[in-house]
Amino acid sequence: MKRYIPIALSLMAFSLISCGEVMDLTQPEKAEVTYSDITLSLYQTGKYELYLDEPEYEYTIMVEKSHCEKEAKAEFTVVDAHSFGEEYTLLPAANYDLDVNSLNFKGDDVLHTVGLRFHDLTTLDNTKKYVLGLKLKSDNLAVNEEKSTMTFYLQQKQGGIGNPYIITAAKDLAKLGEYLKDGQTTYVRLGADIDLQGMDWTPVEATAAKPVDFDGCGHAISNLKITSSSSTYQGFFGMLTGRCANVTFTNAQVTANKKLTGIVAGQAGNVSGAGIVENVRVSGTISLTSGNAAWDDGQAGGICGRLHGADSKIYQCGSETKITALWSAGGICGEVREGASIEQCYHVGDITTQSCVGGIASRLLGSTISHCYSHGVMKAVPMVVANPGGGIAGWVQPISGASTTSAISYCWSDCDVSAQNQVGGIMGNANNTTGSGITVHHCVAWNTYLFSQAAPKSGRVCGRYSQNVAYSCYANPAMECVFPNNPALPDQASVNVGAITTVDRYNGLTTINNLMEAIRALDWDTSIWNLNGEQPRLAWELN
Repeated sequence: MKRYIPIALSLMAFSLISCGEVMDLTQPEKAEVTYSDITLSLYQTGKYELYLDEPEYEYTIMVEKSHCEKEAKAEFTVVDAHSFGEEYTLLPAANYDLDVNSLNFKGDDVLHTVGLRFHDLTTLDNTKKYVLGLKLKSDNLAVNEEKSTMTFYLQQKQGGIGNPYIITAAKDLAKLGEYLKDGQTTYVRLGADIDLQGMDWTPVEATAAKPVDFDGCGHAISNLKITSSSSTYQGFFGMLTGRCANVTFTNAQVTANKKLTGIVAGQAGNVSGAGIVENVRVSGTISLTSGNAAWDDGQAGGICGRLHGADSKIYQCGSETKITALWSAGGICGEVREGASIEQCYHVGDITTQSCVGGIASRLLGSTISHCYSHGVMKAVPMVVANPGGGIAGWVQPISGASTTSAISYCWSDCDVSAQNQVGGIMGNANNTTGSGITVHHCVAWNTYLFSQAAPKSGRVCGRYSQNVAYSCYANPAMECVFPNNPALPDQASVNVGAITTVDRYNGLTTINNLMEAIRALDWDTSIWNLNGEQPRLAWELN
């Protein structure tokens, strides 16, 4: 598509004279003029936006001479990109063509046109901003400086990776769901801290059809409040497909009934697309008042209610929350399944539920937790359905026929844990009936108190632990374990029970009296863990 302009306007943004239209240009009368009176100029000038999402644009540049006198020559020169700012890159010459670069005006000529074509724009780096400035010059006629230059700015449309939405106010954040586009990832950045005081938030649905890349750029969202919504999921995001990163949620209050619930998202990831949460901290309260059959719509977590899928993960996140749920609750996530992972995360706070409870995750299905810690009081009483409790995870299972197994490694907890059924300082119930295995290793259960109302198959490190593998774990020798029938809790360096079902627990070793000494004995990675204080801390959280 062509436009008549001094250098061509955006195809979509401007109304211009088309190639087929006749321009009402009246030749000036011939009169006695001096050479200095005659000037060259562009018929239109200005700044114009083009988008890298479009492969090509075509324009017609119109150059006029002020009088029907004198012959003249003119040409276009390219303006140095640095004059437009450091953020701009000069558009490569390979991505545009001029029909001619120099013009020859005869004495009676007053108008020349030049074709300008932009092409192959979608092949450019869409994270960059490009610029092309064309300036009219002549050696033998004056050029009207006010009408001498056209500038084209080229970048992605707003919402692309190179031109994200930048949000600085609560009213604009409330429109986040409207920004999401079908069939492409929408990029959103915070440009300031945002206070949502007085607003009842509606969860944003970032589905597989409308994924999001939401980056807080180090800013905070305070006073998030969610009390009701039509969404199946309750959180800042209902469903999160895509990424949420580099943001802090402070003083959040999330209340839900029969929903997957978390401060960041109700659910992150699914079979259609990954959900990733990284470098996010949350604080506040979560209340899940009811749910059905525990697992379908009764999961609560500080970050999200459910994390689903092999490429889904929660990485370097922290939760300082108080969680109350009728069914299942975890400090970071309610349920982690189908190959998802939680890495380098922590939870500090109390959790109370009538079903399954875990300091990091309530339920772990064919997924992994590594380099995490928890601190607080975990309670899963009274019994509504089977309700184990663990300092890191409550109920851990493999998935029959799946390529991934469940594993917990390099974690520690000093939570007090109480449940109707099995409890463990790291893991509550790891009863494996599929034969594909569960593994716990290089963990430290430094809890002071474990209590089970009805399950003697509880242990210092892991409760009910049939057909699984465990090794290289330590437990607090001063731990008080209150289990039915007062079972013996002998030290176990490792267990590898295969198909044997008589091993009911894993206790680890109680041969070290100091938490930090136990950690060092296991040779934890000091690039991940800061071991300079009284307790292990994640290196990233202290930066």
